[in-house]
Amino acid sequence: MFRLRTVLSCACLALTAASASAAPPANAGPALAPLAQAHTFAQVRQGEQVHTLLALTLGAGNLTAIDLSAASGLYSPDAFDVIKRFDAAALDGLARQARGTVSHPLERLLGVGPRGLAHIAAGTNYPAHGEEVGMHEAFLFPKLSAAGGPRATVVAAPGALLDYEVEVCARFDRELRSAADFDAARKGFFLCGDFSDRATLVRNIDLRNPASGDGFADAKSGPDRFPAGALLVVPRDWKAFLQGVTIATHLDGRQRQQANAGDMIKDLRAIVDETLGEADTRTWSYAGGRIPMVARKAIGTESAVLTGTGDGVVFQEPEPAVIKAVMGAKDRAAQLVQVERYLAGEAAKRIYLQPGNRVHHSSNYLGWIDATVVAAGAPTR
Repeated sequence: MFRLRTVLSCACLALTAASASAAPPANAGPALAPLAQAHTFAQVRQGEQVHTLLALTLGAGNLTAIDLSAASGLYSPDAFDVIKRFDAAALDGLARQARGTVSHPLERLLGVGPRGLAHIAAGTNYPAHGEEVGMHEAFLFPKLSAAGGPRATVVAAPGALLDYEVEVCARFDRELRSAADFDAARKGFFLCGDFSDRATLVRNIDLRNPASGDGFADAKSGPDRFPAGALLVVPRDWKAFLQGVTIATHLDGRQRQQANAGDMIKDLRAIVDETLGEADTRTWSYAGGRIPMVARKAIGTESAVLTGTGDGVVFQEPEPAVIKAVMGAKDRAAQLVQVERYLAGEAAKRIYLQPGNRVHHSSNYLGWIDATVVAAGAPTR
């Protein structure tokens, strides 16, 4: 109801691929994807400049890397501006030679999300999550939020039912106007959080057609709702790579979510195809009006794609009696009375995120995010 020109021998790559495991165990800490599968990038700020790094090793609280900005002379807040100066063979050569490496504490790494405010999001795109919230169809909606960093604060506003979701996010090295653009693009994947106010969602969702996506933009948009991890991973084969990617959420040290990115219903290409195919015809409710997913028939480099979350969120499908009371109300006013009664009951349970809660999102290859929930008016970072 409420339901991303240095020649390297093929033999060397093949040897690496054969020796690399597909994915570490689900309970292993974050690691770098094997070079045979992907290149991993990060960014740090030094003075007024942002340095883009090719990650080599991750461990002991530090990232060891090649400084691509120093190598290219380009210092850009957008990592892809720098990455595009190097083809895959050149990156392989730099990684193999590993000369002039630098090391940075993990706490200095920046978020690698894009710089725009408008993003494309998939709802109930994992079957288990759809089951827990009572939705059995994946759908899309717009999310309007600036991407944050891997160390975040999230405000629990008065009356909000704040919930978490961990997701695989994607961004691109070029504007996408067609399937050919998608195929040609370098695809960067990163870990992201999708925080939402379930009270706003329940009040604004289209109860007769939840898969319309109406209500989701209002519930999931805002300045602190989109933290982004510190690792940008550009795989050689994006579909094969995602089969081995896991994502998880821990709340105050207890695991709440664990999912495999290979379980998505709509894959990244399908999400892009749908977005471009409906760019001229479809809108969603937001802030009392209607908005398109994209301003024109293109997905810009400033936008990300949020590909959905697994099960284990706080919100669960309401009891049948609640659904019956809401759907059986004689008019919208009576319906809202039932909705507010349900929301009051949910708030009284205090099961949603509260000030002081710590949310840890993680992935085997996409890094981590640490978010602290604060009360409205509290200092944020």
